[in-house]
Amino acid sequence: MKAVTAAAVATATVASNISYAQPVPATDLPAALPGGLRYAQRDDAPQIAPALTSHLNSAQRVGSPTNQSVSPQGGKEVEKMISRPKTPIEFVKNLKVIFDRDLLLRDDFYTDASLRSAFSLEDTGVIRADEENGDRRISVISSHFLSIFPWVRIPGRDDYMASAQLVGGKTTHQSGSVTAGVNFGMRKGGPNFDETKRILGGDFVFLMPEPSPHGSPLAATAPHGNETWKYQRIDGKTKKSITISFNSSGELSNILIELADK
Repeated sequence: MKAVTAAAVATATVASNISYAQPVPATDLPAALPGGLRYAQRDDAPQIAPALTSHLNSAQRVGSPTNQSVSPQGGKEVEKMISRPKTPIEFVKNLKVIFDRDLLLRDDFYTDASLRSAFSLEDTGVIRADEENGDRRISVISSHFLSIFPWVRIPGRDDYMASAQLVGGKTTHQSGSVTAGVNFGMRKGGPNFDETKRILGGDFVFLMPEPSPHGSPLAATAPHGNETWKYQRIDGKTKKSITISFNSSGELSNILIELADK
């Protein structure tokens, strides 16, 4: 499988403040496909929130890549906290650890070794950039996972579909505040609502559905199908939240984690 190209990765950045939003198909995101193929428009595509999508396309205008150093020892410390997932459930458990321990706020989380371990990535797609306004960003975008979320061929066509996509990163603002987030979407195979709640815990609140420019989802065929729930809490000076969405079959299809350290 061909890795994401540097040109595609160079378009990736994360919003200074990732706003809460209903997920939309990840077909809006740039990515390199095998043989130069494009994402096919599918109703069951991985889900990525539009707040991230809008900033992915503007990265070349707001920043330039830099080679900022990260302590290898710090990266190894992060690796010890989480092990490489082999199933979607283990993947969600890793996201829970990342949320609880505020790992997205640490520069040493964004080493290739740490990201490969946390998300079972074949290609991490990391870029670091200093912006004209003094903000410093670390961004990652990838749809190339090792076996756990393989690319699939669309029957009767020469197109491939990524079965999962991850976008995330951290912004250290000139003011001293730090924001970070990760948005992960998978096409199918995620845990159901009860399994997800057992893994994530927390007092999730149901979010009323909002109109989508991509049309209505498929009719729900299982409990909690097409629902979105959100959990928020404050740890010290860190405000954090998890937003989870389920596909029409009642399987977890999207997790959006947001952190703000004032």
